[in-house]
Amino acid sequence: MADCRPCEYVMRKILMDCDVGTDDAIAITAALFTEDAEVVAVTAVFGNTFVERTARNALNLVRHLGSSVPVAVGASAPLKDRGNIKPDVSHGESGLGTVTLPDCGGSFHSLNAPAAIYEAAVKASGELEIIATAPLTNIAMAFLLYPELPSMIRGLYIMGGAIDGGNMTRTAEFNTWNDPEAARIAFSSGAPCFMTGLDVTRNTILNEDDARAVRGVGTKAALVVADILDFMFARRDAGGEDAIMHDALAAASALCPGCVEFREYYVDAECEGRYTFGHTFVDTRGRTGNKPNVNVAVASSLPTFKRWLLECIERSARV
Repeated sequence: MADCRPCEYVMRKILMDCDVGTDDAIAITAALFTEDAEVVAVTAVFGNTFVERTARNALNLVRHLGSSVPVAVGASAPLKDRGNIKPDVSHGESGLGTVTLPDCGGSFHSLNAPAAIYEAAVKASGELEIIATAPLTNIAMAFLLYPELPSMIRGLYIMGGAIDGGNMTRTAEFNTWNDPEAARIAFSSGAPCFMTGLDVTRNTILNEDDARAVRGVGTKAALVVADILDFMFARRDAGGEDAIMHDALAAASALCPGCVEFREYYVDAECEGRYTFGHTFVDTRGRTGNKPNVNVAVASSLPTFKRWLLECIERSARV
């Protein structure tokens, strides 16, 4: 199958939309030090914890890693607030597990997240790529406020949904469940969408050998990632989720050629179902008659992902 990712070009312009978040922090770190790409902005949204914490986590992280990239604060609740949103306790109270970053004391972008997304798209002149590893509220709000924005986006890489299964309910994945209306807007926006879902990300698990290799690099980036992995291993050993790289795989789907395989399908989000609320509908059998609107991840290469992540961390020693 032909690779349906956008063609590679020098210094790609990347915006990270995240709910930082342990695996979000790893995704941001990898993106900051990936080859031939520049992170031009980070936007924060509710999700793994409250937006006040996800935004501060994002700002402290990028400043700790030596980046001056602007960080904008975004939505604190979904487009349709049903009062059912709670932080994901698996990331710890702060969102970063047992990892404590120095408080940089810096300030956020003067623009809110939707405006910052639009600003970045204008500056990138049609070349902006967004890696979204959280509920899609910021993205949807930006698309609603700036109707021309979807046509200005080169690629929207989403961690969310699934062809089969869920982790909030039997049929709903966390990010889509948190704001299915936003997911529906993103899927139907006309922007080139690439969805890396739960059924693929669940296979992307790091182990203690991987953590030792990362820690051995010795940089701030390496130590942050290794400390997060150690928290994940402790969580696993206590009966929680393993060191699954949901968000980092979504970043790799954009930035690591050959890491993720996509197929085109029609995709929608269920917004009202009593038993299927938050379900990502992927028309794998083509029975709706609707034209495919999303490139959906169907497979990934764990060895390729591991090499890419370690190479990103090793690059932090050379910049």
